[in-house]
Amino acid sequence: MKSVLTYTFLRLLILLSFLAVGYLVGLRGIFLLLVSVLTSGIVSLFVLSRSRDQVSTSISGFFQGVNNRISRAAEKEDKMIDEN
Repeated sequence: MKSVLTYTFLRLLILLSFLAVGYLVGLRGIFLLLVSVLTSGIVSLFVLSRSRDQVSTSISGFFQGVNNRISRAAEKEDKMIDEN
């Protein structure tokens, strides 16, 4: 969970940085937002690749745990049905 929060914080920090730079350069309105979102997204692809890998590993582990619990519950249910 910590990796997800860290990644999200860093993405927002990069976006806010590009918003500030765009504003200082003279961009305003929707054009400022559009340019900032696009450029921060491109920069995040390269700069945050390690953080993104950590997030995907964390999320994958979480859902693997959910799948394991579902499998155990299904096996338990199958055993109960077979006993009857």
